[in-house]
Amino acid sequence: MNRSIPLLFVLAVTLSGWAFSHAKMTSTVPADGDFVGSLSEITLEFAAAVELTGAELKSVDGEDNPLEPFSPGPAKRFTIRVTNTLGPGEYYLVWRSIAADSHFSTGEFFFTVVAD
Repeated sequence: MNRSIPLLFVLAVTLSGWAFSHAKMTSTVPADGDFVGSLSEITLEFAAAVELTGAELKSVDGEDNPLEPFSPGPAKRFTIRVTNTLGPGEYYLVWRSIAADSHFSTGEFFFTVVAD
């Protein structure tokens, strides 16, 4: 009997689970690189339900911009309200999540607020 066949089967099953274990970000509003006139909320959408463990909105100058508390989920979509009116400038949102399989993910995206 060829001993490599069971080993290849185990390896294939292990890697296929690993490949699908992370709940990837599928979209954001605003999208990465967008220019917006004003902004009252930010939406994050994932391919699968996650616990959103953190979100921080900062200007590229490093200034923190408060966000309203949000439900951490689990959910596929999160809408987070921006507490203050954002003035013209460049901003980024840093997020952290945990998938159902306990894998952590982080990411960020940038957008620009332009004068109306």
